[in-house]
Amino acid sequence: MYFTVTLKTDRDLQELAADAMWTAGASGVEINDVRDVEEVLRDPMNWDYADDRIFSDEGVVVKGVFPGGENPEERVKGALQSYPFLHYEELKTYSGEEEDWENSWKQFYKIRTEGEVELVPVWLRDAPPEEGKKRILINPSTAFGTGAHESTRLALRLMNGETAGKKVLDVGTGSGILGVAAAKCKARSVLMTDFDPEAVRDAVAQAALNEVSDATEVRLTSLTEGITERFDVVLANLTADILLRLLPGLGRVTREGSVCILSGILSSRADEVIDKYTRAGFEIVDRADEGEWTALKAVRKLIVAVFNLGCKTNQYECDEIAGALISAGVSVTEKLGYADKYIINTCAVTAEAERKSRQIISRVEKYNPEAEIFIVGCAAEKNPGFYVDKGVKYLSGVGGKYNVVKFLRSPARKEFYPKTEFEYPIALPAVTRTRALVKIQDGCNNFCSYCVIPYLRGRARSRRADDCVREIEKLSRLTREIVLTGINLSAYGSDTGESLAGLIRALKDIDVRLRLGSFYAEGIDDELLTALKGLKRFCPHFHLSLQSGSDAVLKAMNRKYTASEYLEKVALIRTYFPLASVTTDIIVGFPGERDADFGDSLLLAEKAEFSDIHIFPFSAREGTVAFKFKKIDKSIVKEREAVLSELKAKLRRNYLEKMSDVRQRVLFESEENGYRLGYSEYYIKFYVDTAAEYGIIVPTEIFSDGLKGELLDE
Repeated sequence: MYFTVTLKTDRDLQELAADAMWTAGASGVEINDVRDVEEVLRDPMNWDYADDRIFSDEGVVVKGVFPGGENPEERVKGALQSYPFLHYEELKTYSGEEEDWENSWKQFYKIRTEGEVELVPVWLRDAPPEEGKKRILINPSTAFGTGAHESTRLALRLMNGETAGKKVLDVGTGSGILGVAAAKCKARSVLMTDFDPEAVRDAVAQAALNEVSDATEVRLTSLTEGITERFDVVLANLTADILLRLLPGLGRVTREGSVCILSGILSSRADEVIDKYTRAGFEIVDRADEGEWTALKAVRKLIVAVFNLGCKTNQYECDEIAGALISAGVSVTEKLGYADKYIINTCAVTAEAERKSRQIISRVEKYNPEAEIFIVGCAAEKNPGFYVDKGVKYLSGVGGKYNVVKFLRSPARKEFYPKTEFEYPIALPAVTRTRALVKIQDGCNNFCSYCVIPYLRGRARSRRADDCVREIEKLSRLTREIVLTGINLSAYGSDTGESLAGLIRALKDIDVRLRLGSFYAEGIDDELLTALKGLKRFCPHFHLSLQSGSDAVLKAMNRKYTASEYLEKVALIRTYFPLASVTTDIIVGFPGERDADFGDSLLLAEKAEFSDIHIFPFSAREGTVAFKFKKIDKSIVKEREAVLSELKAKLRRNYLEKMSDVRQRVLFESEENGYRLGYSEYYIKFYVDTAAEYGIIVPTEIFSDGLKGELLDE
């Protein structure tokens, strides 16, 4: 027969009260601090641990269990007389049978074996050890319940065989059981961290109790902040919310192949944790479940950032590189954050774009000073010496970009390839956004006097139509919208005997939204527009590059059309698609542009009724004809830019008003201020209070830079 004693004391004396219980002969002690419980409830990050066993009175409840015998209550009271701080008048006793003990206290504190270790309550330290196991002593006065909690035991189960000879980080160490287990199992070193000072003190005590202090370091830190080392194994026995907060820091403190043991997860949230960690580059290789708890073993993949600094054609090439890496088992991100390696597709279309392409080196080094950097693209083609001096791991230009995948683990090298043939994809491009891009053309033969791209990208070259169709068919099963892109779509087929209209006709049965990328006006004709009209779900948005509304400036630019011819193409579009959105690019301050020339641009913009204008102040590019032209004063350029910006806003509002009565099909892709954001087939941004991913939207008002609307129930 066993006997339970319950008393109350204050927080400062709780450990002395527990020691008094041990001295009096207790076989087990439990401490419940009501203020700790209330603190847990106040912090939503800890709600996973909240339960209904909350004491209503202030103070700390200490419960001890004692063996029965003659006059057990008097015997225990007598043993506690030497502890005057205990409130005897509140001492309560309860007698239980052997069965009660077996099913509660003794069951809770019995010796347990998990994986490589044997968990032993400190009062049973003299029990014979289990052969081949590493014994860990637990003192419930400082580590109550830790050794027996399902989440800890699940973690120990998954740790089995993982820590010997390894450098181990225990994040949120609590009372130190997992870190001590790693040290006992011959880890090379163990760093135990926590953001709670009491937990750090308990971890130090746990390490000392188990005589592993020399093998461990215990540090007060906030998750992984301030930790610069890399670890082979990371242990994290935390709630789901804190595990998700920890995720960004794990990349910095691990390396490819590092093992992470994640525990403390309520099973109801395991899928959420798995999804987030998988997306961040961790492969889940094992899972353990018990009751309502889950633990996961994850292996950190190689993390590669594939980052685009240029146009949609550049973006497709990044997607293609990402797709090939993913197929090879690499974790890929398109965001510029922490990564092991960085592949940067650079741009040189303007001086500003080239400046950003140079600055990218220092930006990357802020995220990971030890990173290997791979540079490809137009800026590298134009000025390779800059990147050689920066010591990048790999350097290539426009040709052969996809070869960077082959050299990801090779010694440093510089590779430049010819640009005479279309470079065909080596894998299905990764679909990382709402819409997918398909590159069907590269290069340009126009040689506009201000443009450096033909010198960098090479002459126009086209992808075979049948190969385009195959990729588009595959991507149509993965996304709702596909954009056809190239350096000069108007030149598609000029080198192969095919035509863009022919390619469009071959896509007529594909049930996905199709959109054209940037286009030259000379490529618009009845054949193309008829083919576009025959598509199931064409998006009538045409981005027709203008650059100037002045014939004199267009001639100086070496553009192949006049202002009136451009307007004829716009009118032709609207005979086929009356509500079409027509957007454009205009260069402000081209050398020799007079006030009258600028006025012609304003007049043409009004006549064309553009729905949006991309404004670019003239950027002189070395190696082009216009580089030698006399520049216009910067103040004049700035004034003209401001005037055109006002007109842009006016035309944008006019188009939004025109479309305010038109139901539109919107593909949502993000959230902002409580609204779902997406674009209609006319490339109008919509703000809608809905959870839908796609739907017919009835516009209700002009809002911000687009329209607000409501989802139409069908």
